[in-house]
Amino acid sequence: MKTITIKLPDFLNASLDATAASRKQTKSAIVRDLLIAAMPAHSEPGKKARPSLHERLQKYQGAGATGVKDLASNPKHLSGYGR
Repeated sequence: MKTITIKLPDFLNASLDATAASRKQTKSAIVRDLLIAAMPAHSEPGKKARPSLHERLQKYQGAGATGVKDLASNPKHLSGYGR
């Protein structure tokens, strides 16, 4: 594992100290967990990244009763709407 050095403002360092004490973890472990959560696409090798909500819901796009994907944006589908 590589070692890095970061500069934190006093308030952030104090918050990290308090969190480390309450969780009984090292500051390194907390920062590591936060970095992994912030960059899921760059997680451990061999570990599959979780798909985004957009990717998970793509199969439902255009799944309305009409099956027309551009129903709300294409002017030809909106003619006569609201009359």
